[in-house]
Amino acid sequence: MNKTIYLRDEEVPIWERARELSGDKLSPVIVGALKQFIAEKEADAKGFQRILLEFNDSEDHNLPKRKAFYGKWVFSPAEPLAVEDEENPVTYNSAVAVTQRGSAVFYTWCDSPAYEEPYRHRLVVYPSFEEAAANGFHNHAARAAVEKLGVPIEELDI
Repeated sequence: MNKTIYLRDEEVPIWERARELSGDKLSPVIVGALKQFIAEKEADAKGFQRILLEFNDSEDHNLPKRKAFYGKWVFSPAEPLAVEDEENPVTYNSAVAVTQRGSAVFYTWCDSPAYEEPYRHRLVVYPSFEEAAANGFHNHAARAAVEKLGVPIEELDI
């Protein structure tokens, strides 16, 4: 299927440079840009935003990571769900988001007076809050997120 794209004269150098950089294969470049455009507009229409997290991943030798997805914060990194350890001077923080596709994202870290900076940063994604609740470490945050979002009603046909 052939489609025609009309360009203004001042846009021709951009087109030519893109064609040159793509090795005369602009179709995948254009389709990729259209997919990104559609994802952004559909997410925005549903109230989702592009979330970008930057952290040193304790699960991967504290290597710096950058992760992005479309979602909504339930508990944001600025106002996380914080649980203090009664036996140790440690606070466990959980930022929780729900993604556009319904996954549950848990970004967690610890604070302690023994360290100047927060530590043990982790990012874990679950297919659902139910699966997150099955993990003992994320159970409390998963339950709190479901309560904050509103517990769905399950209609019983009995």
